[in-house]
Amino acid sequence: MADITSQLSLWIQQLRGIAQTGLAFDPHTYDRERYEALLDLAATMAATVNGSASLDAELAAALAARWRAEVAPGSSGYVTPKIGIGAIVFNERDELLMIQRAEGIWFIPTGWADIGYAPAQVAKKEVREETGLHVTPQRVVGIYDAAQWFRKHTHPHFYSIVFDCRLDGGELRPHPVETRDAGFFPVAALPQPTYYKIADWINYALAIHHGKTANAYFDPV
Repeated sequence: MADITSQLSLWIQQLRGIAQTGLAFDPHTYDRERYEALLDLAATMAATVNGSASLDAELAAALAARWRAEVAPGSSGYVTPKIGIGAIVFNERDELLMIQRAEGIWFIPTGWADIGYAPAQVAKKEVREETGLHVTPQRVVGIYDAAQWFRKHTHPHFYSIVFDCRLDGGELRPHPVETRDAGFFPVAALPQPTYYKIADWINYALAIHHGKTANAYFDPV
């Protein structure tokens, strides 16, 4: 049931994105009506999925109104995935740097891409801010669709660019607000809970780190 709900949520977000993007480009009257209808349909579906087995008409109307208000004209209104940046950092024992986020879940250092920073700069900054350690991004491990990486739909939908980073030094000092804890852990004994199952991508990251492959990962088509 969870997989079905996740897939429905993805379809709703896709439908919403098509409608909002269509409205952003000043469509002809008839096309505008169609995009408005698509947006209403997406809101109705979302209200049903997120509410109960029956339609919550008030929630549907509120969602539709909010989504219309988000539409910006032209290219600014083109709905695209957000970009996250992740950092893979191994120490000399091939232990993986993990942080425990504020909600209690463990993951690699990550954050949203910031305007004015190159992706590699974001990776370096996120590690420093979240752990106190200094790293240098060396190569791209992969570009991951979040829905594939986490094995479920995420909101907002995003892509994650993950870098293999060289550990340069610094003192392990978790961020007092964003990070509960941080440390290096054996790949076979990562702390729990995590956002993922023990996954192929960690082994792939190790292969990249040791130069056994030079090919960055991307989700198959």
